[in-house]
Amino acid sequence: MKQTLYQKIGAILTDRIFSGAYPLGTYLPTEAMLCEEFGASHHSVRDALKILVEKGLITRRAGAGTKVIAASEPTVFAHVAGDLRHLFSYPQNTIRENVIEGHLACDEDLSEVLDCPIGTPWFRIGALRRLNGNSQPLCWTDFYLLPRYSEVVKLKGHFITPVHEQIEIGYGQRVDSATVSISLTRLEKGMAKALEVEPNSPALRIIRRYFDAQKNAFEITVSYHPEGRYNCELNFHRELRPR
Repeated sequence: MKQTLYQKIGAILTDRIFSGAYPLGTYLPTEAMLCEEFGASHHSVRDALKILVEKGLITRRAGAGTKVIAASEPTVFAHVAGDLRHLFSYPQNTIRENVIEGHLACDEDLSEVLDCPIGTPWFRIGALRRLNGNSQPLCWTDFYLLPRYSEVVKLKGHFITPVHEQIEIGYGQRVDSATVSISLTRLEKGMAKALEVEPNSPALRIIRRYFDAQKNAFEITVSYHPEGRYNCELNFHRELRPR
Protein backbone atom coordinates (compact mmCIF):
# COMPACT_ATOMS: atom_id res chain seq x y z
CA MET A 1 0.00 0.00 0.00
CA LYS A 2 1.43 3.38 -1.05
CA GLN A 3 2.39 5.67 1.80
CA THR A 4 1.30 9.29 1.93
CA LEU A 5 3.93 11.99 2.40
CA TYR A 6 3.16 12.46 6.09
CA GLN A 7 3.44 8.69 6.66
CA LYS A 8 6.84 8.66 4.92
CA ILE A 9 8.02 11.57 7.07
CA GLY A 10 6.72 9.85 10.19
CA ALA A 11 8.57 6.63 9.28
CA ILE A 12 11.84 8.51 8.65
CA LEU A 13 11.62 10.41 11.93
CA THR A 14 10.79 7.20 13.79
CA ASP A 15 13.85 5.47 12.30
CA ARG A 16 16.01 8.42 13.35
CA ILE A 17 14.79 8.15 16.93
CA PHE A 18 15.33 4.37 17.02
CA SER A 19 18.84 4.74 15.56
CA GLY A 20 19.84 7.44 18.06
CA ALA A 21 20.09 10.25 15.52
CA TYR A 22 17.62 12.05 17.80
CA PRO A 23 18.69 10.84 21.27
CA LEU A 24 16.37 10.49 24.25
CA GLY A 25 15.73 13.87 25.89
CA THR A 26 16.71 15.95 22.85
CA TYR A 27 14.46 18.03 20.64
CA LEU A 28 13.48 17.43 17.03
CA PRO A 29 14.05 20.17 14.44
CA THR A 30 11.35 22.81 14.26
CA GLU A 31 8.33 22.42 12.02
CA ALA A 32 9.78 24.99 9.63
CA MET A 33 13.05 23.08 9.39
CA LEU A 34 11.24 19.79 8.74
CA CYS A 35 9.05 21.44 6.09
CA GLU A 36 12.15 22.66 4.32
CA GLU A 37 13.98 19.32 4.58
CA PHE A 38 11.10 17.23 3.24
CA GLY A 39 9.57 19.82 0.90
CA ALA A 40 6.30 19.39 2.78
CA SER A 41 3.55 21.64 4.10
CA HIS A 42 3.09 22.38 7.80
CA HIS A 43 -0.05 20.25 7.68
CA SER A 44 1.89 17.19 6.46
CA VAL A 45 4.64 17.68 9.05
CA ARG A 46 2.11 18.04 11.87
CA ASP A 47 0.36 14.85 10.79
CA ALA A 48 3.73 13.07 10.72
CA LEU A 49 4.56 14.29 14.23
CA LYS A 50 1.13 13.19 15.41
CA ILE A 51 2.13 9.63 14.46
CA LEU A 52 5.15 9.86 16.75
CA VAL A 53 3.04 11.28 19.58
CA GLU A 54 0.58 8.38 19.26
CA LYS A 55 3.51 5.93 19.38
CA GLY A 56 4.65 7.52 22.64
CA LEU A 57 7.99 8.62 21.19
CA ILE A 58 7.67 12.40 21.54
CA THR A 59 5.78 15.11 23.38
CA ARG A 60 4.80 18.44 21.87
CA ARG A 61 4.18 21.62 23.83
CA ALA A 62 3.51 25.04 22.38
CA GLY A 63 6.60 27.20 22.75
CA ALA A 64 8.65 24.32 24.20
CA GLY A 65 9.42 22.28 21.08
CA THR A 66 9.11 18.59 20.29
CA LYS A 67 10.97 16.39 22.78
CA VAL A 68 12.03 12.76 22.38
CA ILE A 69 10.72 10.82 25.41
CA ALA A 70 11.29 7.21 24.28
CA ALA A 71 13.92 5.48 22.14
CA SER A 72 11.55 2.63 21.25
CA GLU A 73 7.80 2.22 21.12
CA PRO A 74 6.69 1.82 24.75
CA THR A 75 4.20 -0.81 25.81
CA VAL A 76 0.94 0.96 26.59
CA PHE A 77 -1.45 -0.49 29.14
CA ALA A 78 -4.97 0.26 27.96
CA HIS A 79 -7.40 0.15 30.86
CA VAL A 80 -11.04 0.01 29.79
CA ALA A 81 -13.49 0.31 32.66
CA GLY A 82 -17.13 -0.49 32.06
CA ASP A 83 -18.18 -0.12 35.69
CA LEU A 84 -16.70 0.95 39.01
CA ARG A 85 -15.30 -2.48 39.90
CA HIS A 86 -12.94 -2.38 36.91
CA LEU A 87 -11.13 0.62 38.37
CA PHE A 88 -9.80 -1.60 41.14
CA SER A 89 -7.99 -4.30 39.21
CA TYR A 90 -5.71 -4.97 36.25
CA PRO A 91 -6.26 -7.43 33.38
CA GLN A 92 -5.15 -11.01 34.00
CA ASN A 93 -2.37 -10.75 31.41
CA THR A 94 -0.35 -8.55 33.77
CA ILE A 95 1.85 -9.88 36.57
CA ARG A 96 3.51 -8.31 39.61
CA GLU A 97 7.12 -8.66 40.66
CA ASN A 98 7.61 -7.86 44.34
CA VAL A 99 10.77 -5.82 44.85
CA ILE A 100 10.18 -4.64 48.43
CA GLU A 101 8.40 -6.36 51.33
CA GLY A 102 8.49 -5.13 54.93
CA HIS A 103 6.87 -3.42 57.89
CA LEU A 104 7.12 0.33 58.40
CA ALA A 105 5.67 3.21 60.38
CA CYS A 106 4.18 6.10 58.43
CA ASP A 107 6.48 9.15 58.34
CA GLU A 108 5.54 12.74 57.53
CA ASP A 109 5.90 12.42 53.75
CA LEU A 110 3.98 9.14 53.55
CA SER A 111 1.32 10.56 55.84
CA GLU A 112 0.50 13.20 53.23
CA VAL A 113 0.22 10.60 50.45
CA LEU A 114 -1.86 8.08 52.39
CA ASP A 115 -3.83 10.67 54.39
CA CYS A 116 -3.24 8.86 57.68
CA PRO A 117 -1.61 9.82 61.02
CA ILE A 118 2.19 9.82 61.38
CA GLY A 119 3.29 6.58 63.03
CA THR A 120 0.50 4.44 61.55
CA PRO A 121 1.93 0.91 61.05
CA TRP A 122 1.72 -0.65 57.59
CA PHE A 123 3.07 -3.66 55.75
CA ARG A 124 4.48 -2.43 52.43
CA ILE A 125 4.81 -4.34 49.18
CA GLY A 126 6.67 -2.46 46.44
CA ALA A 127 6.12 -4.10 43.07
CA LEU A 128 6.70 -3.67 39.36
CA ARG A 129 3.88 -4.67 37.02
CA ARG A 130 4.44 -5.98 33.50
CA LEU A 131 2.38 -7.40 30.69
CA ASN A 132 2.94 -11.15 30.69
CA GLY A 133 5.92 -11.89 28.45
CA ASN A 134 7.02 -8.25 28.13
CA SER A 135 10.14 -7.00 29.92
CA GLN A 136 9.21 -3.31 29.99
CA PRO A 137 7.55 -2.33 33.30
CA LEU A 138 4.14 -0.70 33.04
CA CYS A 139 4.05 0.80 36.50
CA TRP A 140 5.34 0.70 40.06
CA THR A 141 2.80 0.03 42.82
CA ASP A 142 3.24 0.39 46.57
CA PHE A 143 0.70 -1.66 48.54
CA TYR A 144 0.16 -0.53 52.13
CA LEU A 145 -1.70 -3.17 54.13
CA LEU A 146 -2.66 -3.42 57.77
CA PRO A 147 0.14 -5.49 59.35
CA ARG A 148 -2.20 -8.40 60.16
CA TYR A 149 -2.54 -9.06 56.40
CA SER A 150 1.20 -9.36 55.70
CA GLU A 151 0.97 -13.10 55.00
CA VAL A 152 -0.82 -12.43 51.68
CA VAL A 153 2.59 -12.61 50.00
CA LYS A 154 2.61 -16.34 50.76
CA LEU A 155 -0.80 -17.10 49.25
CA LYS A 156 -1.11 -19.08 46.04
CA GLY A 157 -1.47 -16.88 42.97
CA HIS A 158 -0.18 -13.82 44.82
CA PHE A 159 1.54 -12.32 41.77
CA ILE A 160 -1.51 -12.41 39.49
CA THR A 161 -4.44 -11.96 41.91
CA PRO A 162 -5.45 -8.46 43.13
CA VAL A 163 -4.25 -8.05 46.71
CA HIS A 164 -7.64 -6.95 48.05
CA GLU A 165 -9.13 -10.17 46.68
CA GLN A 166 -6.40 -12.19 48.41
CA ILE A 167 -7.23 -10.46 51.69
CA GLU A 168 -10.86 -11.43 51.24
CA ILE A 169 -9.94 -15.05 50.41
CA GLY A 170 -7.30 -15.44 53.12
CA TYR A 171 -8.80 -13.39 55.92
CA GLY A 172 -12.50 -12.93 55.10
CA GLN A 173 -12.13 -9.14 54.93
CA ARG A 174 -14.41 -7.81 52.21
CA VAL A 175 -14.24 -4.42 50.52
CA ASP A 176 -17.25 -2.40 51.65
CA SER A 177 -16.30 0.70 49.67
CA ALA A 178 -13.36 2.10 47.75
CA THR A 179 -12.11 5.39 46.38
CA VAL A 180 -9.74 6.27 43.54
CA SER A 181 -7.78 9.51 43.20
CA ILE A 182 -5.67 10.41 40.17
CA SER A 183 -3.01 13.09 39.96
CA LEU A 184 0.16 14.02 38.08
CA THR A 185 3.58 13.74 39.67
CA ARG A 186 7.25 13.31 38.78
CA LEU A 187 9.38 10.24 39.43
CA GLU A 188 12.25 10.37 41.87
CA LYS A 189 15.57 8.84 40.83
CA GLY A 190 15.16 5.34 42.31
CA MET A 191 11.66 4.77 40.97
CA ALA A 192 12.56 6.24 37.58
CA LYS A 193 15.44 3.77 37.31
CA ALA A 194 13.14 0.83 38.14
CA LEU A 195 10.65 2.01 35.50
CA GLU A 196 13.42 2.59 32.93
CA VAL A 197 12.75 6.30 32.41
CA GLU A 198 14.66 9.50 33.12
CA PRO A 199 14.61 10.93 36.69
CA ASN A 200 11.96 13.61 37.20
CA SER A 201 9.91 12.18 34.31
CA PRO A 202 6.16 12.90 34.48
CA ALA A 203 3.88 10.11 35.68
CA LEU A 204 0.26 9.43 36.51
CA ARG A 205 -0.24 8.61 40.19
CA ILE A 206 -3.31 6.55 41.07
CA ILE A 207 -4.22 6.04 44.73
CA ARG A 208 -6.80 3.40 45.58
CA ARG A 209 -8.22 3.08 49.10
CA TYR A 210 -10.16 0.02 50.24
CA PHE A 211 -12.44 0.36 53.27
CA ASP A 212 -14.16 -2.14 55.56
CA ALA A 213 -17.73 -1.83 56.81
CA GLN A 214 -16.55 0.49 59.59
CA LYS A 215 -15.03 2.85 56.98
CA ASN A 216 -11.46 2.02 58.03
CA ALA A 217 -8.86 1.71 55.26
CA PHE A 218 -7.26 -1.74 55.39
CA GLU A 219 -5.36 -1.41 52.09
CA ILE A 220 -4.05 1.62 50.21
CA THR A 221 -2.25 1.25 46.89
CA VAL A 222 -0.21 3.96 45.18
CA SER A 223 0.64 3.29 41.53
CA TYR A 224 2.99 5.30 39.31
CA HIS A 225 2.52 5.05 35.53
CA PRO A 226 5.21 6.75 33.39
CA GLU A 227 3.99 9.05 30.65
CA GLY A 228 2.81 7.11 27.60
CA ARG A 229 2.27 3.76 29.35
CA TYR A 230 -1.27 4.09 30.62
CA ASN A 231 -4.58 4.86 29.02
CA CYS A 232 -7.86 4.72 30.92
CA GLU A 233 -11.16 4.64 29.07
CA LEU A 234 -14.47 4.80 30.93
CA ASN A 235 -17.63 3.59 29.25
CA PHE A 236 -20.99 4.77 30.57
CA HIS A 237 -24.41 3.65 29.36
CA ARG A 238 -27.85 4.99 30.11
CA GLU A 239 -30.02 2.47 31.93
CA LEU A 240 -33.78 2.61 32.26
CA ARG A 241 -34.87 2.21 35.85
CA PRO A 242 -38.41 1.76 37.18
CA ARG A 243 -39.88 4.84 38.82
